[in-house]
Amino acid sequence: MTLKDYELDIIRSALGREPSRAEFMIFEAEWSEHCSYKSSRRWLRELPTESSHVVRGPGLDAPLIKVGDVFVSFKIESHNHPSAVDPYDGAATGVGGIVRDILTTGLRPIALLNNLHFGNPSDNHSLWIARNVVRGISDYGNRIGVPVVGGEVWFDESFSRNPIVLVTCVGVGTEEQVVWGEAGPGDVVLVIGNDTGRDGMLGSAFASKTLGETDEISAVQVGNPLLEKLLIDAITELAQRRLVKVVKDVGGGGLATALSELASQFNLGIRVYLDRVRLRDKLSPEEILASESQERMVVVIDPKRLDDVKSLLEGYGIGYDIIGELTGNGRFEAFYKGEKIVDLPVKLITNAPETNYEYSEPTWLRGLWEIPPLPQVPFKDALGRVLASPNVASKEPIYTLYDHEVGVRTVIKPGQAGAAVLRLLEEDGGDGKLGIAIKADANPRYSFLDPYVGTANSLAKAYRNVVSVGGRPIAAADSINVGNPEVPDRYWYFVMSVKGLAWMSRSLKIPIVGGKVSFYNEDSITNTVIKPVVTVVVLGVLNDVGKSVGGGLKGGGSLIVIGLTDNELGGSEYLYRVHGLVRGQPPRPRPEEELRNAEAVLRLIEYGLVDSCMDVGLGGLATTLLKMSAIGGAGFSADLAKIPGSAIDPVTVAFSESNARYIIETRDTDKVVSILREMGVPHAVIGSSEGSSARFLWRGDELAELGLGEVLRDYSSLWGVF
Repeated sequence: MTLKDYELDIIRSALGREPSRAEFMIFEAEWSEHCSYKSSRRWLRELPTESSHVVRGPGLDAPLIKVGDVFVSFKIESHNHPSAVDPYDGAATGVGGIVRDILTTGLRPIALLNNLHFGNPSDNHSLWIARNVVRGISDYGNRIGVPVVGGEVWFDESFSRNPIVLVTCVGVGTEEQVVWGEAGPGDVVLVIGNDTGRDGMLGSAFASKTLGETDEISAVQVGNPLLEKLLIDAITELAQRRLVKVVKDVGGGGLATALSELASQFNLGIRVYLDRVRLRDKLSPEEILASESQERMVVVIDPKRLDDVKSLLEGYGIGYDIIGELTGNGRFEAFYKGEKIVDLPVKLITNAPETNYEYSEPTWLRGLWEIPPLPQVPFKDALGRVLASPNVASKEPIYTLYDHEVGVRTVIKPGQAGAAVLRLLEEDGGDGKLGIAIKADANPRYSFLDPYVGTANSLAKAYRNVVSVGGRPIAAADSINVGNPEVPDRYWYFVMSVKGLAWMSRSLKIPIVGGKVSFYNEDSITNTVIKPVVTVVVLGVLNDVGKSVGGGLKGGGSLIVIGLTDNELGGSEYLYRVHGLVRGQPPRPRPEEELRNAEAVLRLIEYGLVDSCMDVGLGGLATTLLKMSAIGGAGFSADLAKIPGSAIDPVTVAFSESNARYIIETRDTDKVVSILREMGVPHAVIGSSEGSSARFLWRGDELAELGLGEVLRDYSSLWGVF
């Protein structure tokens, strides 16, 4: 049991008696860190959540954003602990769970993204986890017919036994499809979908403690993607026909959490009969409440529409159980074979006491901020090492395992640009021109060295990714993954991450409409704590997807760098890959420059003046140019000495990861330069896209030349790993 002694005292005092076994099970689920956010709620209130686009922000299973006449929902979830124990099923059920979160809105899921963090691929255990996580995502996503359109993969030894597995889902639809959520006493409660089994037993409690040697495989759910596909079709039809009043996923905490949160949402009570729940294993009533078997959803129905709902579900071949009704007494009442085994105030269940731990900056951290003198490395060798880094190299060996083309919405595919672009169809409420761009980013190295700055940079990077394809950012969601909150320096990482996110989201005027916090990401076997992973998903809108821009060089154009390059090698891929160092201060966030430079890029794309564009991030300017060359198949010549900023030597200019920068390719150089000057945006024409090699110059003298074959070889270094 993960409940603390003082929490047990609160429960006993509030009830005036000893809880039953089933009641203990409910509190164990709902008061877990995973479900209650008891250690994070206080800080998450600092995040801005409102804007003109936000119809519904954080608080329920998924938010609602309005884009023109289209409603969009997007949400990110973690499935870290399950993926550490059973990577295939842990990752697969992470996909299933996030899809069902979107289904609670009534909208149709149209796209998935994944952000994966693994140990060094040369480590056999890490590679076993990585390959099976990718296979789990692939098998589940492909079978439900929702394309995986983007993501990131990061490798670091701190994730060797504790991978971070994050999945984002996007859903779209018309106002008529939205399940707004309304309920009253007498409404009927159904559980639809899968039978209830022994898998995933108290998974929420399992995710709320440190991994160890005795982790139970039974805490990991087992997915059924074919049933999930039926649920997608059935739920969206129930919503379209206005047959359902509320939809809720049965996720972390199982029925114990889903039913209590449902009643609490409407300030009602709920009465259920657990012996009406279909079982595939012999379970006690406590186990029925705690099981987290997948592909199950709770729906609330007007009793007058019950026959219509039953007929629709039977037509899809989906099982259902009529387990009870909502009441007006504010209590959670559960019966089993005629005996009342649960009788609790709903608000007591859903209001776990906040736990605010002590936090303090690690005493050793600032000692890492100084970068020692670095030995000289041949420039060409440095280029190859950084481009071939698993963190930089093409993730094509992974995303080709996913179905990223199912449907007709995908405009920009994985690996072709900084963000995915999706067309909104007439059935979505769009016109075929309206579209959305979406990208999720994190940099655990930055967040390790400075969580405030690192998190701000994660939002800024995802923001630039969306801008680089022509999308105007309008909303974001986050996933914060750190260690044990009971240890002051690890809780400090969480607190400072939230503060950094709050500052940057306000500065960029981007509301945070949802998120997930995952604590206890460490293991007791190796005593390893992960580097903090703060992933930020940014959603943008395009008025005309036909004007969206990819990242591959087309050839025959000028190369223009937008933004200032300063001496900011701290936390860089260059330092780690070339010198084996995780040191220095991460690049400073520049919100004012981000806004100004993004506006310039969006204007240039709107005017049709940009042939290709990529924001500058991991690996710096030189690496970004090489990636654009590899993606597009065109060579280039670039003089790094022309790049504006305070960096004065070739290595710093090439590999600094300063923020607020873009590289654009254009055939309309004079027009682009004129607009950038008019807007007061720092920029420089540094060369041209041409030839069959990548040439780097410094004041006209050659620093290095790589043939396109060499560029592709280094950029393709992950082939053979997956």
